[in-house]
This record gives sequence, structure tokens and C-alpha cells, in this order.
Amino acid sequence: MGSVVLVTFAGRQQRMEILTSYVRKALERGLIDEWHIWDFTRAPEDHDWVSNEFGPVRYMHADVPYMPKGSLSKSSSFRMRASIGSDLHLALLNPADPDNFFEFIIGGWDNQGCGLRKLSREGLKTFDREFEPYWIRPTPGVLSNGSANDILLQLDPSGVPSLFVNGVFIGSWPEITIAEEASVMVRGGFGADLEILDVTDSVRRYIGQPQEKAPYYRSYDYYAKHQAEYAETVFLKCDDDIVYMDLDKLNAFIDFRILNPHYLVLSANVVNNVACAYWQQVAGMIPRELGQFEYPPEYGGSLWQSPEKANALHDFFLSKTIKALPLPKQVIEMSGARVSINFIAWLGKDLKHMSFGRASDERTLTLDLPAFLKRPVGIFSDFTVSHLSFGPQELGLHVERLLAGYEKLMRQTLGLKEPERVADLPHLAVA
Repeated sequence: MGSVVLVTFAGRQQRMEILTSYVRKALERGLIDEWHIWDFTRAPEDHDWVSNEFGPVRYMHADVPYMPKGSLSKSSSFRMRASIGSDLHLALLNPADPDNFFEFIIGGWDNQGCGLRKLSREGLKTFDREFEPYWIRPTPGVLSNGSANDILLQLDPSGVPSLFVNGVFIGSWPEITIAEEASVMVRGGFGADLEILDVTDSVRRYIGQPQEKAPYYRSYDYYAKHQAEYAETVFLKCDDDIVYMDLDKLNAFIDFRILNPHYLVLSANVVNNVACAYWQQVAGMIPRELGQFEYPPEYGGSLWQSPEKANALHDFFLSKTIKALPLPKQVIEMSGARVSINFIAWLGKDLKHMSFGRASDERTLTLDLPAFLKRPVGIFSDFTVSHLSFGPQELGLHVERLLAGYEKLMRQTLGLKEPERVADLPHLAVA
């Protein structure tokens, strides 16, 4: 079996910071190999946090504006390997001209030409272009749609840039001189998504279409298109508001997933998950005083919509000495019933079944596909995670108090120090 890849749909900073500590520790221990953060953020401040926290961009939807990629100087050329069939754009930011940038268009006009513009830096945030490039050259078929494209931008000793694409000289511009190190940003555009193949960091970002209402299908579509690459991979997918993870049992969860390929999807034993709560109560792990945790086979249920039940369940779990709510047996098999996919695992070989378009990923993965393929969904008892909230629970959930409790638990579990308060720091103490 190949690598273990964790996929997370990001994200809300307030909810995701605790998860980040657990995942970075899992990477450190070698429990997982890669963390793919799909940026489906809506608030600008969350997008900025994700951009600053989680490493370089591997994939960008065509509608994503410029993102940083590297730098260019007389002593260091800019190189990139890219998968894109047209409309690759490079932005060259000269520190001597803080108000403007140069835009290199590679494979524009349906992959028929290359061009160069000089634009205000406001143009980094938008696709609007009011005038034609001041330099254009016919370059039919300059970008390959079936193999990696090698991009080279270099400076001669006098600071003049030259551009090469797949070993072919595109142009040189004596009117541009770069004396100091310049930044380079990249994007696709006009229907062309960009994948930056030389980004192989263990933690990396994938950016979907900005502000798309239901964007999650894009990640499954991406992996389905790359199924040959990921055929031997074990995939984990978790929500951005997983606030507890029993890392000591994660390896057992992964091993069970590998050794039991008949399950289409395997779920962790999740705190605040309708199906899991039902079986946790059947096993006598959730007392009746907390309420009845029924299990509707299709969707919803009282836990899903009740902040009071969610608060009580989280408080009960946080109060337990042993952070586990064992099920009646090691694995509960589910057929014909929907399961919330707060933390699940699937095998790369099953990506051939995951080109399901814009359909609900949860319903498709736990109800429709299992019925079609006649393969069950499993809930694995011995690996426990805690999921903060469903949307309907938000109205009355004690978010700040619960996050404080889970952060304390995380620090105890991972052996991290408590954050120092300003008053505790002598040189910052308030008089």
C-alpha cells in the first residue's frame, strides 16, 4: 500500500486550529504522509489564514487570482512544472516599482500566442483587462495538455528577463530590468485550471472556485481524474472542526481500512455524529439522562438539530477520564442508511467510483454508492474523534467554552505547554 493522505475541506480558523495541532503531530509521527487542505473558505480573513498557515498551492481553479510561487534574481532563475493546456499567467513584481507588475501570458487565445502587459498591482486581484498586451507573439501549441510544461524565467547579467517554455525561447525584453530579487506569482484563467507539479510538500493547498455554494465535489473530481497516481493511497477525510483525535489509535484505524477492502467507506467513532451516537447509546456509553439519541436512516435527527444535546454530549465526553465511547462491537456495518462523514477513510482503488459530479458527497458515499456497489459502510469502534458541530446546532452551541475545553485536552494529549498570558510575561506585564 502507498501513502496515507488526509484531506480537509477548509476552513474556519477558529474551528481548525485545534485540528491543525493534531494533524501536525500525526505527520511528525509518520502516521500520515500528506495533508491536502482544500481552500473552500468564504470569509477573507479565513482565506488569508489558510494561505499563510498551510504551505504552497498545488492546484488552483481557473477563477482563483494570482498566488505567490517563487522569486527571480540574477543568481536564481524561476522554474516551474505546470499542468495546464492554455492561459498560464505569470506576474513579475519588481521591488523597484511597487505600484505595477508585468504579466506574462503563456498560451493565451486558445493556446495560440504569448503576450506581455504592464498593469497596476490591483490587477493581481482581478481578471479584468482593459487593453491588449503591448507585446504579442504567435506561439501555436506552446503549452502541452498531456504532459508537464517546463517554465523557465531568467535574468541576464544586466537584469533583462527571458522566458522559455518546454525548452523553446519565447522572448526577451530589454525594456525591463530587474536589479533586486523580484517576486513571481501565478494563476490559470479563462477556463484553464492550474496544477503546479513541482509542489510536493507534505502540507499543501488546493483552491477551489471562489465563493462556490457547494464546492466539495471538486475535490472528489480531482482525485478521480488522478486515480492512476493514487491507486495505492489510503485516503482520510475529516471536517475542519474535528476537535479531538486519538492519535494512539489512528494507525489501527488505517490498518483496518487496508485489511478490509470490502467496506466502501470506513468511519471513525465520532462524538457528535448521529449514527455513532445511536450506537454509543446502544452500547451503554451515553447515559439516558443526556436524552435519547435516535437514528433516522435518511437525514437529520434530534442530535443533528439540537444544540442542547450537542452541548451535553461534548460536556459528557470532556468529563470522561478515558476519552472513548466504545460501540457494541469492533465494527458496526451500515447498509441502506446515511452516515455523516465527519472523519472517514477510503481506498485509492475506489476513486474509479467517485466521479459523481455535484451530488451530495455524504449521501453518495454512504447511501447511494454502497447500494449500487453492494458494499457496506463501517464504523470503527476503536478510533475516536470529536466533531464540534452541525449547522443547525450553531444557534445555541457553547462554542467558546467547548473550544477552550478541547484546546486544553489537546495540549494535555499532545504534551504541549499552555499558552502564556500577557500578565505572566515579565517584560510585557501590565503595570
